[in-house]
Amino acid sequence: MLKRVLTTVGLIGVLLAGCDGAPSASVSPTLEIAPQDFVVLPCGEMSGDRPCALAVAGGKRVMFGAPAGATQVFSAADLRLLDAVFVFSLRARDLEGLDELRNQSWRAGRATPLLVIGPNGIEEVIEALNKTFEQSDALRIVEEGIPPGGYDAAVMTARAASQGQTVFDTGDVQVRAARAGYNMLYNGTARLEFRNCDRAGETVIDPSTVEKQVKIGCDAAQADAVWPLVAPLVIVKN
Repeated sequence: MLKRVLTTVGLIGVLLAGCDGAPSASVSPTLEIAPQDFVVLPCGEMSGDRPCALAVAGGKRVMFGAPAGATQVFSAADLRLLDAVFVFSLRARDLEGLDELRNQSWRAGRATPLLVIGPNGIEEVIEALNKTFEQSDALRIVEEGIPPGGYDAAVMTARAASQGQTVFDTGDVQVRAARAGYNMLYNGTARLEFRNCDRAGETVIDPSTVEKQVKIGCDAAQADAVWPLVAPLVIVKN
């Protein structure tokens, strides 16, 4: 029995934050990734210069950034297994891909509501997107049948992130909100930090506690990689 009522129609990890740069080259993230690896995959040229990357660590998949075109280069398997999406601002250019992530991951077979984490106000955005797609969800069921993950998995849930708060924690993967974006820690030994071009970077985890730390920014002299990424970035390879 469907838990959501079908409306009728005649019957929406690291550490990352936004910065500007040239569009990235088209990249197909086909790198073989083992369950113990920590790898960041770029979104490709469709997302332009907006922050957008898929972090894969310990078998978890979290998307940082949701610009238009965010889903274009990722496989159905990656989208189906997506654990969470982190957005950097409520500006349209940083949110335009949320509907793609919602709908394409559901169609790919995502089995649970998609968690979206972002600034204060993200709850209202997600509520509005879910409401917007109620009728199209019902039409898809009528025309294509229920996707493998089920009807209820179509929806997104939201969580507001406050500076310094751990907003995602699976034991081996933690993501903490920072003034400059997000910090992602894997197994307590590898950290990925993305610094906002407009703000000074912020250290949330004591550098002495991690064996490897990588910073993504806009100044090559101060970062290990610059945005937009044009190739997979391997943080840990086992």
